[in-house]
Amino acid sequence: MFSASVIAGLMSLLSVAPEAVLDVPNAGFESIGPDQTLPQGWRREIGGGANASVCVDNGAAHAGSRSLRISNASPLQAFVFAACSSEKIPVTPATTYVVRCFAKGVKVRSCFLGVSFDGGGDRRQYLAEGDFEWRAFRCTFSTPDQCRAITLRFACDDVTESVWFDDIELSPAPRQLTHLTEKRYPKDFPGVFPRSKGPVAEHLAVFDCTRESGAMALLLSTLQGLVNRSAPRLYLIHRTNPPDFDNVWLQYMQEKGYTGTEERLADGAAVIERFRSELGGAIVYDTQLPGAVNAACMIAGVRNALPATAELAERLHLPVVEDLRGRFTHNVDAYRYVYDTHWKDMSHHVLSWIHPLSENPCARDYMAEFNAFCFWQSGYADNEAGADPAAEEEFIDELLSETPANIPVMGWPAHGDHKGIQEYTGVRWLSEYGKFVPGTEFCSNLSVHSAIRPPAEVFRQKHAEENAPPATGKTYLAVNILDSGDALWYWQLHQRKIWADPVRGQVPIGWCMNVTLNDTLPLVQQWYYEHATANDTFFAAISGLGYMNTQVYASRFRTEDRERIWKEYVELTDAYCGKLDIGGVALYNGSWGETTPPDSEVFRHFTRGMPHLRYILADLGRHENIQPDKACYVVDSVPVFHTLTRFQVWSSSADVLEKKREEANAWLAEEIRSHTPSGRPAFMSSMAISWYYYPAWVLDLKEKLGSEYILVGPGELAQRFRVGQGNALPRAR
Repeated sequence: MFSASVIAGLMSLLSVAPEAVLDVPNAGFESIGPDQTLPQGWRREIGGGANASVCVDNGAAHAGSRSLRISNASPLQAFVFAACSSEKIPVTPATTYVVRCFAKGVKVRSCFLGVSFDGGGDRRQYLAEGDFEWRAFRCTFSTPDQCRAITLRFACDDVTESVWFDDIELSPAPRQLTHLTEKRYPKDFPGVFPRSKGPVAEHLAVFDCTRESGAMALLLSTLQGLVNRSAPRLYLIHRTNPPDFDNVWLQYMQEKGYTGTEERLADGAAVIERFRSELGGAIVYDTQLPGAVNAACMIAGVRNALPATAELAERLHLPVVEDLRGRFTHNVDAYRYVYDTHWKDMSHHVLSWIHPLSENPCARDYMAEFNAFCFWQSGYADNEAGADPAAEEEFIDELLSETPANIPVMGWPAHGDHKGIQEYTGVRWLSEYGKFVPGTEFCSNLSVHSAIRPPAEVFRQKHAEENAPPATGKTYLAVNILDSGDALWYWQLHQRKIWADPVRGQVPIGWCMNVTLNDTLPLVQQWYYEHATANDTFFAAISGLGYMNTQVYASRFRTEDRERIWKEYVELTDAYCGKLDIGGVALYNGSWGETTPPDSEVFRHFTRGMPHLRYILADLGRHENIQPDKACYVVDSVPVFHTLTRFQVWSSSADVLEKKREEANAWLAEEIRSHTPSGRPAFMSSMAISWYYYPAWVLDLKEKLGSEYILVGPGELAQRFRVGQGNALPRAR
């Protein structure tokens, strides 16, 4: 007899006919509730005082005579919204569903169909924007193991004249994507990322791409990855923010003796000529179909060629190896073609979620070097040629189910502020398949950086953890940067700007760090370790190896695979932390409204799998169910500190640039005071935002809080807590 898990695994691979449609309350909005303005079985939500309306419309319908209409006159702001939510709908745990609806819009912005899971978490599908007639939208999701009910939600977050919803249908998906058996492939490198062969050339060829077109920069970045396969020989200077950082890191590379003086090449044609004998030619892509750009980059890596427009191929005298023009109708067609014809030649241990038309280098050199599969999920609002969000989602589900767990997905699920899908939705989706996000959106020259091997002794932290008992009547406060440090590019660029603050070192700060910098940007990591002070403490970023949601990690897999995936994930995290003298790990456990810990085993994965773990920093911002007096306790002798402050959210990237120290610190100081535990001595972990909290801001915060609060690093917070509690340590709930 087969076990139940084996049968479930077999069934998940079959394309099965959908079961009967589930009962959605008042799915056509034909029945009106007692107040005569809302559909029966639905409730209105107006958040943040939004100037908005949610009501039944008796004059518009896709079918029948009525629909649900939402109008919103309030511009996009955090927690300002209009929405309508269904009563709870019973579902089966660990099951893949599809919800479909029809929508129509006039001047629509930031409206979505959402699915909220009983027990925590949600999935959002944003609609098209602008004006559109009745149109079908769908959202595919898999329920978590313990989820027995969901809530459907229609919402509007920005100024929208009117959006109508009608005719909802909810049913099991034709292909079930739960209880999966993990696909395993041979691996010929240790750790998380494959690394370039070293050493770096004594005299790198260097070219400045900052004046080149996006198409030429893409071609040259791919060329760089190809020629650096044998050993790093080519280094490119890209447009970076802050500017000129590729030159900054090249100079440091020379200073540390990893390479000598460089040879500057005059123009792009000179770069081509230098390496022409090693190239097969050009893969010509269709400039009108974004997916063909990603496809050309992947095929170029496999065939040792360069992705090029027809004009570039002709101008650079590159013979055409393959012409992709006119061959695909939709972007997803190009991805399926590459998958069907070249998957066997591509890496099965690194993927990349990357917008095809990005003007940034986006680690294209590294992706070409190691043949990473590149894909993109369009949003309905993107309005880009060839987009088919539903078909792309189906393909990505297939790709993720056919690749191993515990692998990085480079790039980012969103492009700019609006294209693609929401960050948290994308990260949750990848986490379900046991994948994590290392944040490489703006990385450059990884094919050079990853070849560098700094001496092991470089990676030792300077902070000292005192064994002295905590002072009576005081609150020990750790101010930690919990966000952005999970992104590799952040350390290569923006963090260096933050660290230039001359005040750094005068106040303790905990910095979350992606430990896989040790694979990809070890030179960059070396700089931070060498320039750290005793008041700078590094801990592993959310959540260990990279950005992932612990609530749902590997949840798509059958139980026995999931247990092994978690074990291997924690073992890898422990190995990297050991090399980097890192004693703490920060975890992302979903949104603020979700229960944390979702399951005590989430923490025990780490406490039992990391023998030298000294503390856990739980939650990216304070969760609703966490009370200050119960926010720190011990699991398997490891102190756990739940974050007791939130962070000032923003609606767009431009908002971040407008933050002022006085306003931000007044807000954060109040957050701290309002959520400080009542007992003394007290122990508290708080969060400051990476983008604008310079060390000088933290010093100012310390002065605002006064002498009641003693600022410490997270390691000292854990040590003081241990000493203060003695043998009477509180236990996990």
